[in-house]
Amino acid sequence: MLEVVGGPGRLSRESLRELWQFREVQRAFVQRQLKVRYKQALVGAGWVVLQPLIASAIFALFLGRYANVASEGVPYFLFALAGMAGWSYFSSAANTGSESLVANQNLLRKIYFPREILPLTSVFSGLVDLAISLGVLFVATFLYGIRPAVSWLALPVPVLILVLFAAGVACGLSSLNIYYRDVRYVLPFLLQLGLFASPIAYPLSKVPAGWREIYAILNPIGAVVDAFRRIVIHGTWPDWTTTFGGLAWALFLFLAGFTLFKRLERGFSDRA
Repeated sequence: MLEVVGGPGRLSRESLRELWQFREVQRAFVQRQLKVRYKQALVGAGWVVLQPLIASAIFALFLGRYANVASEGVPYFLFALAGMAGWSYFSSAANTGSESLVANQNLLRKIYFPREILPLTSVFSGLVDLAISLGVLFVATFLYGIRPAVSWLALPVPVLILVLFAAGVACGLSSLNIYYRDVRYVLPFLLQLGLFASPIAYPLSKVPAGWREIYAILNPIGAVVDAFRRIVIHGTWPDWTTTFGGLAWALFLFLAGFTLFKRLERGFSDRA
Protein backbone atom coordinates (compact mmCIF):
# COMPACT_ATOMS: atom_id res chain seq x y z
CA MET A 1 0.00 0.00 0.00
CA LEU A 2 1.32 3.42 -0.99
CA GLU A 3 0.84 6.31 1.38
CA VAL A 4 1.02 9.74 -0.22
CA VAL A 5 2.04 12.55 2.11
CA GLY A 6 2.21 16.18 1.05
CA GLY A 7 5.77 17.37 1.05
CA PRO A 8 7.40 20.79 1.27
CA GLY A 9 7.32 21.22 -2.50
CA ARG A 10 11.00 21.05 -3.25
CA LEU A 11 13.61 18.75 -4.71
CA SER A 12 14.58 16.22 -2.06
CA ARG A 13 16.15 12.82 -1.63
CA GLU A 14 12.67 11.39 -1.06
CA SER A 15 11.40 12.69 -4.40
CA LEU A 16 14.34 11.11 -6.22
CA ARG A 17 13.85 7.85 -4.32
CA GLU A 18 10.16 7.86 -5.23
CA LEU A 19 11.01 8.42 -8.88
CA TRP A 20 13.26 5.35 -8.76
CA GLN A 21 10.50 3.29 -7.11
CA PHE A 22 8.17 4.18 -9.99
CA ARG A 23 10.74 3.31 -12.67
CA GLU A 24 8.48 0.60 -14.13
CA VAL A 25 5.74 3.20 -14.56
CA GLN A 26 8.26 5.45 -16.30
CA ARG A 27 9.17 2.60 -18.64
CA ALA A 28 5.51 1.95 -19.43
CA PHE A 29 4.94 5.62 -20.29
CA VAL A 30 8.00 5.63 -22.55
CA GLN A 31 6.83 2.50 -24.36
CA ARG A 32 3.36 3.97 -24.77
CA GLN A 33 4.68 7.20 -26.23
CA LEU A 34 6.89 5.35 -28.70
CA LYS A 35 3.94 3.23 -29.85
CA VAL A 36 1.67 6.26 -30.22
CA ARG A 37 4.37 8.19 -32.09
CA TYR A 38 5.01 5.56 -34.74
CA LYS A 39 1.89 3.36 -34.84
CA GLN A 40 -0.11 5.42 -37.32
CA ALA A 41 2.80 7.14 -39.06
CA LEU A 42 3.14 6.11 -42.69
CA VAL A 43 6.91 6.43 -42.72
CA GLY A 44 7.28 5.67 -38.99
CA ALA A 45 10.82 5.99 -37.68
CA GLY A 46 11.83 7.13 -41.18
CA TRP A 47 10.83 10.65 -40.18
CA VAL A 48 13.66 10.66 -37.66
CA VAL A 49 16.03 9.97 -40.56
CA LEU A 50 14.44 12.33 -43.06
CA GLN A 51 14.13 15.43 -40.87
CA PRO A 52 17.84 16.01 -40.15
CA LEU A 53 18.77 14.93 -43.68
CA ILE A 54 16.37 17.41 -45.30
CA ALA A 55 17.32 20.23 -42.93
CA SER A 56 21.04 19.57 -43.49
CA ALA A 57 20.53 19.50 -47.25
CA ILE A 58 18.74 22.87 -47.16
CA PHE A 59 21.51 24.37 -45.02
CA ALA A 60 24.13 22.91 -47.37
CA LEU A 61 22.42 24.39 -50.42
CA PHE A 62 21.70 27.90 -49.20
CA LEU A 63 24.38 28.48 -46.57
CA GLY A 64 27.14 26.16 -47.68
CA ARG A 65 26.95 26.71 -51.43
CA TYR A 66 25.48 30.17 -51.91
CA ALA A 67 26.47 31.95 -48.69
CA ASN A 68 29.83 30.14 -48.40
CA VAL A 69 29.51 29.66 -44.64
CA ALA A 70 32.62 27.97 -43.23
CA SER A 71 32.29 24.30 -42.32
CA GLU A 72 35.59 23.52 -40.57
CA GLY A 73 37.13 22.01 -43.70
CA VAL A 74 34.54 19.23 -44.12
CA PRO A 75 31.57 18.96 -46.51
CA TYR A 76 28.90 21.35 -45.30
CA PHE A 77 26.19 18.69 -45.43
CA LEU A 78 28.11 16.53 -42.96
CA PHE A 79 28.89 19.58 -40.84
CA ALA A 80 25.20 20.55 -40.61
CA LEU A 81 24.10 16.95 -40.02
CA ALA A 82 26.29 16.75 -36.90
CA GLY A 83 24.55 19.85 -35.58
CA MET A 84 21.02 18.73 -36.43
CA ALA A 85 21.44 15.37 -34.68
CA GLY A 86 21.58 17.00 -31.27
CA TRP A 87 19.22 19.87 -32.01
CA SER A 88 16.43 17.61 -33.33
CA TYR A 89 16.46 15.62 -30.10
CA PHE A 90 16.45 18.67 -27.85
CA SER A 91 13.73 20.59 -29.69
CA SER A 92 11.44 17.55 -29.84
CA ALA A 93 11.95 16.64 -26.17
CA ALA A 94 11.43 20.24 -25.03
CA ASN A 95 8.34 20.77 -27.18
CA THR A 96 6.65 17.46 -26.33
CA GLY A 97 7.71 17.59 -22.70
CA SER A 98 6.27 21.07 -22.18
CA GLU A 99 2.83 19.80 -23.28
CA SER A 100 2.98 16.54 -21.33
CA LEU A 101 1.02 17.64 -18.25
CA VAL A 102 -1.69 19.41 -20.23
CA ALA A 103 -2.02 16.48 -22.64
CA ASN A 104 -2.43 14.04 -19.74
CA GLN A 105 -4.46 16.23 -17.40
CA ASN A 106 -7.08 13.51 -16.87
CA LEU A 107 -4.43 11.24 -15.37
CA LEU A 108 -3.43 13.96 -12.92
CA ARG A 109 -6.88 13.82 -11.33
CA LYS A 110 -7.39 10.05 -11.35
CA ILE A 111 -4.29 8.21 -10.15
CA TYR A 112 -1.11 8.96 -8.28
CA PHE A 113 2.39 8.66 -9.66
CA PRO A 114 5.33 11.07 -9.60
CA ARG A 115 4.17 13.83 -11.94
CA GLU A 116 7.66 14.43 -13.27
CA ILE A 117 7.38 11.09 -15.05
CA LEU A 118 5.29 12.80 -17.74
CA PRO A 119 7.84 15.38 -18.98
CA LEU A 120 10.70 12.91 -18.46
CA THR A 121 8.89 10.47 -20.75
CA SER A 122 9.53 12.78 -23.68
CA VAL A 123 13.20 13.03 -22.74
CA PHE A 124 13.73 9.28 -22.45
CA SER A 125 11.63 8.26 -25.46
CA GLY A 126 13.50 10.82 -27.53
CA LEU A 127 16.72 8.91 -26.93
CA VAL A 128 15.51 6.39 -29.50
CA ASP A 129 15.30 9.20 -32.06
CA LEU A 130 18.71 10.49 -30.99
CA ALA A 131 20.25 7.05 -31.47
CA ILE A 132 18.77 6.87 -34.97
CA SER A 133 20.01 10.38 -35.81
CA LEU A 134 23.52 9.54 -34.60
CA GLY A 135 23.36 6.33 -36.64
CA VAL A 136 22.58 8.41 -39.72
CA LEU A 137 25.53 10.65 -38.89
CA PHE A 138 27.83 7.62 -38.55
CA VAL A 139 26.71 6.27 -41.92
CA ALA A 140 27.27 9.67 -43.52
CA THR A 141 30.80 9.87 -42.11
CA PHE A 142 31.56 6.43 -43.56
CA LEU A 143 30.27 7.55 -46.97
CA TYR A 144 32.59 10.57 -46.82
CA GLY A 145 35.53 8.34 -45.99
CA ILE A 146 35.75 9.12 -42.27
CA ARG A 147 36.42 6.16 -40.04
CA PRO A 148 35.76 5.64 -36.29
CA ALA A 149 38.38 6.98 -33.90
CA VAL A 150 39.20 6.43 -30.24
CA SER A 151 37.62 9.81 -29.53
CA TRP A 152 34.20 8.28 -30.21
CA LEU A 153 34.40 6.85 -26.68
CA ALA A 154 33.68 10.38 -25.43
CA LEU A 155 30.24 10.54 -27.10
CA PRO A 156 28.29 9.71 -23.89
CA VAL A 157 29.42 13.02 -22.36
CA PRO A 158 27.67 15.36 -24.87
CA VAL A 159 24.69 12.98 -24.90
CA LEU A 160 24.44 13.36 -21.12
CA ILE A 161 24.53 17.15 -21.52
CA LEU A 162 21.63 16.92 -23.96
CA VAL A 163 19.58 14.71 -21.66
CA LEU A 164 20.09 16.92 -18.60
CA PHE A 165 19.37 20.13 -20.51
CA ALA A 166 16.25 18.69 -22.18
CA ALA A 167 15.01 17.27 -18.86
CA GLY A 168 15.44 20.60 -17.09
CA VAL A 169 13.63 22.53 -19.83
CA ALA A 170 10.84 19.93 -20.12
CA CYS A 171 10.21 19.82 -16.36
CA GLY A 172 10.33 23.58 -15.92
CA LEU A 173 8.17 24.49 -18.91
CA SER A 174 5.62 21.72 -18.36
CA SER A 175 4.97 22.98 -14.83
CA LEU A 176 4.64 26.57 -16.05
CA ASN A 177 2.38 25.47 -18.90
CA ILE A 178 -0.20 24.24 -16.38
CA TYR A 179 -0.48 27.75 -14.91
CA TYR A 180 0.22 29.84 -18.01
CA ARG A 181 -0.88 28.36 -21.34
CA ASP A 182 1.12 31.05 -23.15
CA VAL A 183 4.08 28.65 -22.94
CA ARG A 184 2.76 26.63 -25.88
CA TYR A 185 2.80 29.75 -28.04
CA VAL A 186 6.12 31.16 -26.86
CA LEU A 187 8.15 27.94 -26.98
CA PRO A 188 8.05 27.37 -30.78
CA PHE A 189 9.29 30.92 -31.27
CA LEU A 190 12.09 30.40 -28.74
CA LEU A 191 13.09 27.15 -30.42
CA GLN A 192 13.33 28.93 -33.76
CA LEU A 193 15.58 31.53 -32.18
CA GLY A 194 17.58 28.80 -30.50
CA LEU A 195 18.22 27.08 -33.81
CA PHE A 196 20.03 30.15 -35.13
CA ALA A 197 21.50 31.18 -31.79
CA SER A 198 23.26 27.81 -31.56
CA PRO A 199 26.27 26.87 -33.75
CA ILE A 200 24.33 24.47 -35.93
CA ALA A 201 24.46 26.24 -39.29
CA TYR A 202 27.83 27.83 -38.52
CA PRO A 203 30.96 26.76 -36.59
CA LEU A 204 31.58 27.69 -32.98
CA SER A 205 34.75 29.44 -34.17
CA LYS A 206 32.56 32.20 -35.64
CA VAL A 207 31.78 33.38 -32.13
CA PRO A 208 34.33 36.00 -30.98
CA ALA A 209 37.15 34.33 -29.07
CA GLY A 210 36.53 36.34 -25.92
CA TRP A 211 32.94 35.10 -25.70
CA ARG A 212 33.29 31.66 -27.27
CA GLU A 213 33.82 29.57 -24.14
CA ILE A 214 31.17 31.22 -22.00
CA TYR A 215 28.75 31.14 -24.95
CA ALA A 216 29.21 27.39 -25.43
CA ILE A 217 28.78 26.74 -21.71
CA LEU A 218 25.71 28.91 -21.13
CA ASN A 219 24.13 27.47 -24.29
CA PRO A 220 24.65 23.72 -23.72
CA ILE A 221 23.60 22.99 -27.29
CA GLY A 222 26.74 24.83 -28.41
CA ALA A 223 28.95 22.59 -26.27
CA VAL A 224 27.13 19.48 -27.54
CA VAL A 225 27.29 20.36 -31.24
CA ASP A 226 30.95 21.33 -31.03
CA ALA A 227 31.71 18.07 -29.22
CA PHE A 228 29.81 15.98 -31.79
CA ARG A 229 31.77 17.58 -34.63
CA ARG A 230 35.13 17.17 -32.94
CA ILE A 231 34.48 13.58 -31.89
CA VAL A 232 32.71 12.13 -34.94
CA ILE A 233 33.82 14.24 -37.89
CA HIS A 234 37.31 15.33 -36.92
CA GLY A 235 38.19 12.28 -34.82
CA THR A 236 39.59 14.37 -31.97
CA TRP A 237 38.73 14.75 -28.32
CA PRO A 238 36.27 17.52 -27.44
CA ASP A 239 37.32 20.71 -25.74
CA TRP A 240 37.11 19.41 -22.20
CA THR A 241 36.81 22.83 -20.59
CA THR A 242 33.79 23.70 -22.70
CA THR A 243 32.32 20.20 -22.48
CA PHE A 244 32.53 19.81 -18.71
CA GLY A 245 31.51 23.43 -18.25
CA GLY A 246 28.42 22.74 -20.37
CA LEU A 247 27.80 19.56 -18.37
CA ALA A 248 27.91 21.43 -15.06
CA TRP A 249 25.59 24.15 -16.37
CA ALA A 250 23.18 21.58 -17.83
CA LEU A 251 23.10 19.82 -14.45
CA PHE A 252 22.33 23.12 -12.74
CA LEU A 253 19.51 23.84 -15.21
CA PHE A 254 18.10 20.37 -14.65
CA LEU A 255 18.07 20.83 -10.88
CA ALA A 256 16.50 24.29 -11.29
CA GLY A 257 13.79 22.98 -13.64
CA PHE A 258 13.10 19.98 -11.40
CA THR A 259 12.91 22.18 -8.30
CA LEU A 260 10.46 24.54 -10.03
CA PHE A 261 8.38 21.53 -11.02
CA LYS A 262 8.20 20.24 -7.44
CA ARG A 263 7.28 23.68 -6.08
CA LEU A 264 4.38 24.07 -8.51
CA GLU A 265 3.29 20.44 -8.36
CA ARG A 266 0.66 20.89 -5.63
CA GLY A 267 -1.57 22.97 -7.88
CA PHE A 268 -1.46 20.74 -10.97
CA SER A 269 -4.75 18.95 -10.30
CA ASP A 270 -6.59 22.20 -9.63
CA ARG A 271 -5.16 24.01 -12.64
CA ALA A 272 -5.31 21.17 -15.17
